[in-house]
Amino acid sequence: RSMTSVRLPTSSESLLSFEYQSCQAVPRAGVLPSEEVRAYPFVALPQRAGPGSALTLAAAGFPGLSLDPSNEQGVVARARAEGELDRLGLAYLRADQTAGALPSEYSVVLADLVRQVDQQHPHGIHLEISGHLRLAMHLVDEHAHPLIATPALCEALGQHLVLRGCWLHEQLSLTSGRTLICLDEPFLETLDSPFCPIDREEGFTLLSRILADLPPPRGLCVTVMPDWSVLVTLPIELIFFDAYGQTSGLTQASVAIAAYLDRGGMLAWGVVPTDPQLLSQDHAELLAQRMVRSVNELAATGVIGSEQIWAATLITTTGRLSHLPMAVAKQATLRCHELAHQLRQILQLEL
Repeated sequence: RSMTSVRLPTSSESLLSFEYQSCQAVPRAGVLPSEEVRAYPFVALPQRAGPGSALTLAAAGFPGLSLDPSNEQGVVARARAEGELDRLGLAYLRADQTAGALPSEYSVVLADLVRQVDQQHPHGIHLEISGHLRLAMHLVDEHAHPLIATPALCEALGQHLVLRGCWLHEQLSLTSGRTLICLDEPFLETLDSPFCPIDREEGFTLLSRILADLPPPRGLCVTVMPDWSVLVTLPIELIFFDAYGQTSGLTQASVAIAAYLDRGGMLAWGVVPTDPQLLSQDHAELLAQRMVRSVNELAATGVIGSEQIWAATLITTTGRLSHLPMAVAKQATLRCHELAHQLRQILQLEL
């Protein structure tokens, strides 16, 4: 059963621009912010590797899946999964969010993560779950074939992800107010490989449909050098990207970036490294200089003014924090705050 959009989200323009201030720190999920840096509109859940990871919270409960959260591995029993595809497809067509509920053992984990965040009285919660491509490449059948190689299972995984994302959004919104769900898609460049079972157009079309079915605001976390001309056309309000020496693609896609910002989209620049060695040597002043240089290069194209770029700029890390040792994750979170403070001083913004 082919995926078609089953709901039309309300207009998402500027959904986040009224929540965030220019150059605000938005660390990736993985650790609670410390006392002095916790005032974010959306506080990220302290997701760590294991039962509360982005992959586990996205995949758990998929038909036929046996999950090993500690190693973030999953095997799908093909016959059992194929026997439940009609039920999953019907739930998707009916937009039955209850079909996306987490299994009870993982709901308990999610509830504990939310309780930790609620102690900081946030305005909203930021949750990261693995995106469709990452899941389809990571989960395998009993013959070690990734699900992306089986069209029916790959399609069903997208339906499952929509139902799970909608269910998570509803649950978190009921308990904690606003909810920002971000899909983590670190392997989008794989769609350009001749060895990928689905081509680039098919992959991005499916990703777009999944995002369109999720309630706004929605975020997307990418790494390496994304194709900005395609990325900014997706139905998302916030893009987390690796900006550590990888910003040339921005200037090449300045027209598309300008259109995205005009629609109210925001960019979370991953300037703070997650590599422990780089993190120890790259102080906030140095990172601020790089950031200013990158923004000036984008503005130099003459398509976007620097003021518009800074107004839509947030500060984050180059990648996930959940897999890092806790001390490193906390240091990266603090460095995001230090960099944000440094930039707001440089730009003479209200602190």
